[in-house]
Amino acid sequence: MTEAFIHYLWQFQQFNKSLLRTTNHESIKVLKTGILNTDAGPDFSQARIQIGEIEWAGNIEIHIKSSDWNNHNHQYDGAYNNVILHVVWEHDKPILRKDGSEIPTLELNPITNINLLTKYQALLVNKNIIPCAPQFKSVSDLARIATLDKALTKRLIQKAKIVGELLEANQGDWEETTYQLLARNFGFKINSEAFLRLAQNLPLKVLQKHRDNLTQIEAIFFGQSGLLTEADDYSKKLIQEYEFFSSKFSLKDQMLDSHEWKLLRTRPANFPTIRIAQLAKLITLQKSFFSLFTQTESIEDLRMTLQIKQSEYWLEHYHFDKKIERKSKGLGKDSIDNLLINTVIPLLACYSQKMDNQIYMDRAIAFLESFPPESNHIIDMWKNLGLEIKSAFDAQAGIELYNNFCSQKKCLQCNIGIEILKK
Repeated sequence: MTEAFIHYLWQFQQFNKSLLRTTNHESIKVLKTGILNTDAGPDFSQARIQIGEIEWAGNIEIHIKSSDWNNHNHQYDGAYNNVILHVVWEHDKPILRKDGSEIPTLELNPITNINLLTKYQALLVNKNIIPCAPQFKSVSDLARIATLDKALTKRLIQKAKIVGELLEANQGDWEETTYQLLARNFGFKINSEAFLRLAQNLPLKVLQKHRDNLTQIEAIFFGQSGLLTEADDYSKKLIQEYEFFSSKFSLKDQMLDSHEWKLLRTRPANFPTIRIAQLAKLITLQKSFFSLFTQTESIEDLRMTLQIKQSEYWLEHYHFDKKIERKSKGLGKDSIDNLLINTVIPLLACYSQKMDNQIYMDRAIAFLESFPPESNHIIDMWKNLGLEIKSAFDAQAGIELYNNFCSQKKCLQCNIGIEILKK
């Protein structure tokens, strides 16, 4: 038995509601189940119930056993003073308020169909990577669509939260936050944290003072990255430039160590040196990334903006004095889409929340629907089950669904799992 199952029973009223009684034999009528609370405090808020002849408004608390109230120290927490009903699977002791009055308790075990519990336990104990895999094809399209919408919403909220944390660290500076977010995504997962540290240690305002000179921007970036080594005339020039700028802006104390970058099993085109050179070129071409990403309404316009080639040296090299067999073509279409999905979408979601303007969230969703889906093992699993993955919207929702619902067996927070239990 889990509290999640009892949450489900209460939220969807999946028990025998005829002649509902408290453990003290008072009649209960549920007028409003309340709103599920995912933060600290009682499990459901804004509930309305009638006990006997009296109507109550307040919170509902859920436990496996009544005694869990004291085990969780709710008796000392003022947030639980407004609990109007204690819903439990098993009633093993009366629970008192601070004033000594007993909290009305509803015991669900005697009034719940045992088949429902059996179905839920089958989902929890089966060995499928996706618990509902055997029943998935029987699930309605409506449940699938609702599940993907819910999963994507959760993913966007989580990504917006990450941007919000960066924004707070940057004291509300949207431009600096956008630059750091973009830099992080130039790391393409394997070097994302190193790129973020590089951007955090190298303020955009320093780079903007020299954005008309690509060599100087490259010198500052490569010097600060810890990857700059003397190998040829080009690297010597960068070292000379970096010595001047590191002294001018007091940069060396925050220089990264070369070992922070991951190079093994990385294709030359995705080497951090190549990505740094591409980011440096982009810095010289764009005055405001924040305006670009929040005010551009066409995804094709954004794609064209990022269709850049790094400097000539880095079209032919993947490290200092180490040449590429075939000349690089700059940022490819897949890389551009990856950058836009992981930079523009979270930025728009966060900006929408901060400005309380749905337009930016709608644009983020529209952009996702226009991107082709990515390909990975999670997407392949969903396709094998018969789930249509037509766009990045579907793909991102599928990834979220697997990572934060299926793999954690949160079937009772998923429309698909709920439908399976109801059948």
